[in-house]
Amino acid sequence: MLNSAEQQAWEFLSKAPHYGAPAEVEAHFGRALAAFGYDRFAATLVNAERYGKEPPALSRQDFESWDARYWGERYVVHDPCVKLLLKSSKSFAWSDAKPLGDQRAHAMWGEASEFGMNDGYVVRVFGPAGHEVLIRMSTASPDTDPAQRAVVESLATVFGTIMLKHWELQDDNPDYGVISERQAQCLYWASRGKTDWEIGAILELSPRTVHHHVEAAKKRLGVVKRQEAVMKAGELGLLKAE
Repeated sequence: MLNSAEQQAWEFLSKAPHYGAPAEVEAHFGRALAAFGYDRFAATLVNAERYGKEPPALSRQDFESWDARYWGERYVVHDPCVKLLLKSSKSFAWSDAKPLGDQRAHAMWGEASEFGMNDGYVVRVFGPAGHEVLIRMSTASPDTDPAQRAVVESLATVFGTIMLKHWELQDDNPDYGVISERQAQCLYWASRGKTDWEIGAILELSPRTVHHHVEAAKKRLGVVKRQEAVMKAGELGLLKAE
């Protein structure tokens, strides 16, 4: 029989694909994590070769202050978690990384404790065309329970996958203007005769995502055909390669 924490996890895992807005996914993920003692989390979009730069956040819950401190102090240079990320794609606890740190890293861990973050867990989720989502979860407890890692990893993997999907589709939001930056890029390369597959290779997107962007741009521009979208976007000065 499942205990209460396992029941929370099962509910999230079974219902997550059916949640609507990202905020709903975050709320349910947060409740499931809390049942295992994790009270903070963040999902950031990164590339493996760019761990030294602050990545864009797909989701943050109570990580803002620590992230500001972390990047302001350039702890990324000394963070042993980065060493593990570059070495392997496996998930790990902060306590696994701590022995690898130098004196500056120990100072970082001390400050993290002052923020109420004594241990944590890191999970990587890989998406199409090389996209990578890093899920960081922390707890005020002095250490994490190794027996719970498999469930926490499953929760984070599902959460990261769904948040990445929402990120890929975010240009449906009307606040992005006439057409979004991604739509403009896709139409630019379409104007150069590139196929969805070729555009995806250039922009590091899946062909399906490229098709979605072009279709969304057609609706925004009020046209039916792809070539009409290219011509109208060109007339409006919206085509751009980057």
